[in-house]
Amino acid sequence: MIRKAVANDAQQIAEIHVQSWKESYTGILNQDVLDALSIPKRLMLWEQLIPHPDHQLFVYEKDGWILGFLDGYLNPNHDIAEIRAFYLLKSVQGEGIGRAMFEKFYQLVHPQQHSILRLEVINKNPSRYFYEKMGGKAVGEQDASDLGDGITEVFYQWDIG
Repeated sequence: MIRKAVANDAQQIAEIHVQSWKESYTGILNQDVLDALSIPKRLMLWEQLIPHPDHQLFVYEKDGWILGFLDGYLNPNHDIAEIRAFYLLKSVQGEGIGRAMFEKFYQLVHPQQHSILRLEVINKNPSRYFYEKMGGKAVGEQDASDLGDGITEVFYQWDIG
């Protein structure tokens, strides 16, 4: 089930955030970056963002457990909407859940307010090609070597309307 996040979800979202980074980026990012991940710090972040009116936070829940989430930001001051965080545990990847979550947020991006949807993904993340399958175009890249050797952030973009 995909649904909007509520305040009581913050703890599980923080746990998924940390776990998914470790699942996705072990052996890719510097180990000290992964070791520095903190559930309490992520918890504070998600407690602030869940009630924020410009953030549309969706969770994928199965049998009472959150197994993934998407944080979409509908920027009220700019014509660019963003996906700021999008994580599914490896155990549920490849089941169409990511596509359904993406589409749920995409439907909220109105052409009258936003002309572009954008997200950033680490270049060595094998899941980045999911965004190309969803119609995203790589439009730029930025150095992120502080995270590891040869690491960049790739910018994907969708035109709205």
